[in-house]
Amino acid sequence: MAGIRAFSLRYGTSSGNMAWYRVEDDERDICVRIDRYDDGEEYTNYTQTDADFLQEIADVIEKNDIASWNFFYDIQNTMCSGDSWVLHVYYADGEEIHAMGHTAYPEGFGEGKEAMEKLFRRFIGETEADLGI
Repeated sequence: MAGIRAFSLRYGTSSGNMAWYRVEDDERDICVRIDRYDDGEEYTNYTQTDADFLQEIADVIEKNDIASWNFFYDIQNTMCSGDSWVLHVYYADGEEIHAMGHTAYPEGFGEGKEAMEKLFRRFIGETEADLGI
C-alpha cells in the first residue's frame, strides 16, 4: 500500500465519553484534529504535522495487523448502551480500510487502539504518567 492520505478513529463509550482522532494530507499540509469529550470536559486540538507522523500511523497499522480489520462490521442496532467505534484509513493508491463495531471488536482491537491513541497523545500533551499508565 502507498502512503496514508487520511486517517480517522472515533471511539465512544456508553458513559458518554468520546475521542476522535483524524489526520489528513491535503497535499499542502498534513493536519491533525483531535476532538474529545471526557467526563464533561471538551477538548479540541487542530495542528499541523509532517509525513513522519503518517508513517508512524502506517507502522502501527502494520505492527498491529489493523488492515485485517477491514470490512469488520458488527453493529447492535437493538442495543442502546455499550461502546462504539469507527475506523477509516485512506491510502494514496486508492486502498482503504473501513471497520466499525458496537460492543464488538476484531481480534487485537484493544492493543491496536491503544497503540494508535499513544501516537496522538503528543498533540494533547498527555503522557502515560498523566493517564496513570
